[in-house]
Amino acid sequence: MDKRRFALTVLVGLTLSISAAAVVTAPQAAAQGNITVRPNYGPPRIVTPRLLPRVIRPNRLLPADQSGADTAQPANGGHQPHSDQATNGNPPATNRQVVARRLPPDLPNPRPVFLPDELDGNPLALLLAGPYDPDVILVSLAADADAALAAAIAQANDLEIAEILPLPLMAIQMVRYRLAAGQAVREAIAAVAADPRVLAVQPDYFYSLSGAAGTSSIQYAPTRIRVDEAHRIAKGRDVLVAVIDSGIDVEHPELQAAAVEKFDAIEFDPADEMRHGTAMAAVIAANSQLLGIAPSVRLLSARAFGVPKGGSMASATTFAILKSMQWSFERGARLFNLSFAGPRDPALMTGLDALAARDVVMVAAAGNAGPEAPPAYPGAHSGVIAVTATDSADILFSMANNGKYVALAAPGVDVMTATPGKRYELMSGTSVAAAHVTGVVALMMEKEPGLKPALVRQALADSAIDLGPEGPDSGYGAGLVDALGALEKTGRSRIVAAE
Repeated sequence: MDKRRFALTVLVGLTLSISAAAVVTAPQAAAQGNITVRPNYGPPRIVTPRLLPRVIRPNRLLPADQSGADTAQPANGGHQPHSDQATNGNPPATNRQVVARRLPPDLPNPRPVFLPDELDGNPLALLLAGPYDPDVILVSLAADADAALAAAIAQANDLEIAEILPLPLMAIQMVRYRLAAGQAVREAIAAVAADPRVLAVQPDYFYSLSGAAGTSSIQYAPTRIRVDEAHRIAKGRDVLVAVIDSGIDVEHPELQAAAVEKFDAIEFDPADEMRHGTAMAAVIAANSQLLGIAPSVRLLSARAFGVPKGGSMASATTFAILKSMQWSFERGARLFNLSFAGPRDPALMTGLDALAARDVVMVAAAGNAGPEAPPAYPGAHSGVIAVTATDSADILFSMANNGKYVALAAPGVDVMTATPGKRYELMSGTSVAAAHVTGVVALMMEKEPGLKPALVRQALADSAIDLGPEGPDSGYGAGLVDALGALEKTGRSRIVAAE
């Protein structure tokens, strides 16, 4: 099997699930224009591209003196560099260079678009980065664009406005359009991209959660990463953590003290999925029978993931994730737990860029697609701390992604955590590991409010327990997270009385 087909096989395996992120409201647009808004759509269908991806981002030019920003790197698939080339540091410019090219003259949009320099051919073939919703497209407009523009684009391209989402964080507004019957995503994107008022257009991609049920063990993680000792210094008091995930069971005894505020980015979730989100929240903040890493934090629950009718796994779309990011930022969170993985898509990269520029600390799963898989996002974004999973013997989780973007490791195999209905469960995956690191960062942020992401990353790396080959490596990153060590690298240690 050649590398391109292998990469696609891994990517498709990563995002098997069907999304339930169809949110359909546009009252302001409806009031200002002749727009039909249909409420309560059912769950979207799913399309998995047969070929490997190329993603275009129209109407954005890279300054000549830049080697390439995250928003202009290639998507998962297409001509993929080795996973070791993706990094959360500063990779060589030769691995990230992006050039502005013009579309062939027979295509409808002659303006420059971003294309990775190692890709060529017709960008409007749109060999997509992963499974996507075949019934909608996402269009980015200027933040001050009025509803009449969205309506005009809909009328000119036989589209229907599903929702208009202001995204001040990204300085845009995003319109989610529903396609007409028989209309294909790639043709709709090609047509809309020809409009000079459009900043960007893309599919609505799917993302999957990165956790699975475990089989045995007890709560070994707090001892392994020195949480008890760390709690003599900090417990996460007054730190607000956004958990973008499925729902959270706020009635669970482990989470009743976490003061969870909830937000739904989706409206269609008949299964009322809360298992994964509850488990991640408990790893961070459990405060009853379990020992959470930061039991005094306050949590924001942004539900972007849901299980559609007839489905078995939760997933989310780009649109739902961006809504959750915007809400979480507006509510004041400066620490985000992103325990999910999926393709590299331009809109999500722009959102991550915006959060990073505002000194938001983001912790994400490295991915569960296996050591030979391409980098998974958001973890592989340069502004995100990607975490891999280890077991009680410090052995890597067998399905964890490898790559230089992996920042460090944390317990993530057979971890005891809470699940809905006052239950407990063993869970494995890099998502669980990411939640441990989010908890450690919360301890650091209590000790030093306003701690910058670069200092967080440095303290975590400097204090990590080296595993595997000497020094940072593509499996363990800098090594196993050490809660006490990270606090000792943060500001000036002081012992506080236990609560």
